[in-house]
Amino acid sequence: MRQDSRMQELIDRIVTASGLSPEKAEKGLGIMLNLIQTQGNQNKVQELFDKLPGAAELARAQGGDGAGKGGGGLLGMLAGGMMGGPLAAISKLSAAGLSMDQIKALGTTTLDYAKEKAGAPLVKEVAGSIPGLSGYV
Repeated sequence: MRQDSRMQELIDRIVTASGLSPEKAEKGLGIMLNLIQTQGNQNKVQELFDKLPGAAELARAQGGDGAGKGGGGLLGMLAGGMMGGPLAAISKLSAAGLSMDQIKALGTTTLDYAKEKAGAPLVKEVAGSIPGLSGYV
């Protein structure tokens, strides 16, 4: 595919873990990476993404459809305000056709992969900087 080989490896793992099609796995991963990119501690996110080649590009390509900071519409308002980034991301993942079980498999697989490639301490720092995610690492 067109993704960096490391992102393709992660997409393949998500497909295996969740039963999603490769297209939905890529879309879901992009939404999750966009959440991290827009909501996390920017210095730590940059450090993490440096260890996950292709992550920033996928976040921009798949995640930037109005639910991030500065986005338009209801999702954009909710992402920046009362719902917060993680809940808006779950809404986007559901709208993309993922079930809650598939969202959990996506999250677990992505976190495990990030820990493998970037180290658990960095992943914990990034997740800890995003309200609602620290309990998952």
